[in-house]
Amino acid sequence: MSSLNDRVGKPGGGVLLAVKEHIKCREIINKTTHKNEIIAVQIETLLYKSILISSIYVPPTAKIVMNIFEELYNINNNCIILGDLNATLDQMGSTKTNAKGKQLQELLNEGFIECVEDDSPTFEVNDYEAKLDWILGSQPLLSFITNVETHPTIGTINGHKPLTFDITIGAEPKPTSPRLSLNFKAAKWTKFRTKLDQQLLLWNNDRNLNSPLDIEDYSMFITNSIMLATQEAVPTSTTTSKSYALSEASKSLITLKHQAYRRWKRTGDNIDKCQYYNSKILLTNSLRNDRRDNLNKLMSSLCHKKMYSDKVWHTVRKFHSKRIKQTFTSTMTYNNTTATSDKEKADLFADYFENDVYSHTDDTLPFHDQVTSQASNIKNKQISSLNTPKWKQITIEEVKYHIKQLRNSSAGPDNIHNRCLKNSSELLIQHLTKLFNQILKQGYIPTKWKTANIILIMKPKKDKQHPSSYRPISLLSCLGKLLEKIIKQRLMLELERRNILPEHQAGFRPGKSTIYNILRLERYAQNKLRFDRRHSAVILFDIKAAFDSVWHDGLIYKLNDLRLPKYIINYLTSFLKNRTASIEIENVLSRQFNLKSGTPQGSPLSPLLYIIYTADSMNDIPTHTEHGLFADDTALWTSSNTMTSLSSRLQQSIDAFESWCKSWKLKLQPTKTEMIHFTIHPRKKYKHPVEVKVDNTIIKPLDHTRYLGVIIDKQLNWRRHLDHIETKIAPRIGLLRYLSKTAYEPNSRTMINIFKSIARTIIIYGYPVLLTADQNVWNRIQIIQNKALRAALGLPMYTSVDYIHKISNIPKIKDYATTLLKQSIQTATAKNDIISKKHLQDILEKIL
Repeated sequence: MSSLNDRVGKPGGGVLLAVKEHIKCREIINKTTHKNEIIAVQIETLLYKSILISSIYVPPTAKIVMNIFEELYNINNNCIILGDLNATLDQMGSTKTNAKGKQLQELLNEGFIECVEDDSPTFEVNDYEAKLDWILGSQPLLSFITNVETHPTIGTINGHKPLTFDITIGAEPKPTSPRLSLNFKAAKWTKFRTKLDQQLLLWNNDRNLNSPLDIEDYSMFITNSIMLATQEAVPTSTTTSKSYALSEASKSLITLKHQAYRRWKRTGDNIDKCQYYNSKILLTNSLRNDRRDNLNKLMSSLCHKKMYSDKVWHTVRKFHSKRIKQTFTSTMTYNNTTATSDKEKADLFADYFENDVYSHTDDTLPFHDQVTSQASNIKNKQISSLNTPKWKQITIEEVKYHIKQLRNSSAGPDNIHNRCLKNSSELLIQHLTKLFNQILKQGYIPTKWKTANIILIMKPKKDKQHPSSYRPISLLSCLGKLLEKIIKQRLMLELERRNILPEHQAGFRPGKSTIYNILRLERYAQNKLRFDRRHSAVILFDIKAAFDSVWHDGLIYKLNDLRLPKYIINYLTSFLKNRTASIEIENVLSRQFNLKSGTPQGSPLSPLLYIIYTADSMNDIPTHTEHGLFADDTALWTSSNTMTSLSSRLQQSIDAFESWCKSWKLKLQPTKTEMIHFTIHPRKKYKHPVEVKVDNTIIKPLDHTRYLGVIIDKQLNWRRHLDHIETKIAPRIGLLRYLSKTAYEPNSRTMINIFKSIARTIIIYGYPVLLTADQNVWNRIQIIQNKALRAALGLPMYTSVDYIHKISNIPKIKDYATTLLKQSIQTATAKNDIISKKHLQDILEKIL
């Protein structure tokens, strides 16, 4: 419905309140008083009996009618009043206070109406800015308002910026979540296993599983059995308000304050007036005490003599967590389509991901036709147990081992949670083992295991209105992922045994990390500069949506070409076929769409499949160029005596890699591809500087760039990396200081553990290459650690370094890095990693 106060016979609009049809509301006021245009509606809510929402417009030539606000408040003391009051306050987004601003200040001083403390200008014409539009309201309703935002002006005449905010009042029931929220702390696992076994015993063990339909029925039976046992033994968690709980004292004072105010305005008695102001002061103090008590309760986990990890990290995550509730703008746009409702937004995202991300790429080369034809033959082959070579069946012990390794990740569309699998019975493990072996025998995966619900995470500093600004997180069936973990381990053993993966692919491989290729690049560049006196350069490629662009037919072709075990190829062929997904926004699911390319995001197998797909990407690179791979992070580096030769060598290698990408339908992004020239003379201006082309775009060298989390500069002096560390560590030091000060008696051991986790890991990252830097670098790093330790222990800035390390039992940062270096040498020796061992020993010899 809409409630409108229009200006009849006059240009311009009026005031309007538009309310969704299914929300219960009724119009309370619709009038114009001394040119003040007012409209108000009352809405029935779940959290409150009712709230009043009013829109007011005060023209520039009129005064604010103060009685309006008292009238609205007397109708309903749970009220929000919005509007263009043409009032400016110098402390709230304006350069001066006008006459209506003084009136507004008088109103706020009365105390029954307050203002949202947002000073963003809401009016902008040429160079003039002011806050003319206001959000006013009563407490505690006003404290529930969040995400206050101003937006670009609409049209060219009106200088007003639209103003939006969120408030959770339960005016309309939200759809229930497609995923169950369970309270595992109250779970009765003995009851769960008993009920589970009762259900599983209903299966007819004499039934043959000879077809895909049989596998679908069997997997659904197991899923339903787990769900019934879960419903029986694991209660659902109740949603709680994000705001702190009000005490009974505060609730009674709110009632007392409202009653006293109404009596005062009705009788004009000074006793009622005094009682109103006294109850207002008492309420302010009571609310402050409520906030303090709730905070003390939260921070008490940092004061225990022993560290209770779950409670401690719950407290830390309250103030230090990247995963905050995702909010979406009121409108989303894609391909000239605008979406406003949650369902429309979800379907708009589905269109984007289906058409622009997980879309099929046309064959453009004769080679593509050959691969497509060969892959089609592989997929169309009849899979029979008679002609499939013998393979080692999955054992009960194998399933048990992988269940123990499961993390408590989110459930998929089937609502089966890993915690239920970890608390399962012997009978369930037997059924799962039987199901898994039948899946591998027939090369058929249940449809439900290939369906994902995708939630979205906003990328930093991106446009909220465009779907490309969001990162998809796929929630898949935990049962399906359990089998994928088993296949991943078997596939990895096969690849390692036959030495199929590239030597310098360090991504998602046991015993290797980002440091492997950082170390190789740094040692190479240092040796060329210091000893050979040669120029060297590195180019860092960016592959557009690398994991999402994997060509399915190309991957199947490669799996077959590697002569992997037939049962694994059959399984992976089914794994890639007919995958679907839905976008989840505010508990609303989009239509299902097909994933025609890419390795499934969220699957344990996906990273391994990607590095298999790109295993031959460096085969045609010339021998004078070295490479480093970490999943989709690809780097090439080479050296030469002259600039011309260096450019030529690098271009030759780039052309080889670019040709490979075109053959296998991966697209390079030249605008995000970067190059560093490690020069003998950093200040010298060369007549012919290093210059190469990627996809016909010229790439020029930069002074510094980021590679696998380390900032590399052309002189290898690591000053830029230290700047990066200081920027990244500053908010973490602030958090340590806050936790230490806010907890009334923080446990030193607990605070040191938090320091190690959120601060030292950042400070020490890249330690092998940093150990080659001069002492000034380590002096700066030591200063960073000193700040972090003082903050964690609540010590003043003048506390001596020796005292800090003595009471914390934390070594000096360079000593700690040297210890880690020695441990890394021992690990490399044990794993027979000759390259890493040689480089690490060189560094150790240099610093000793």
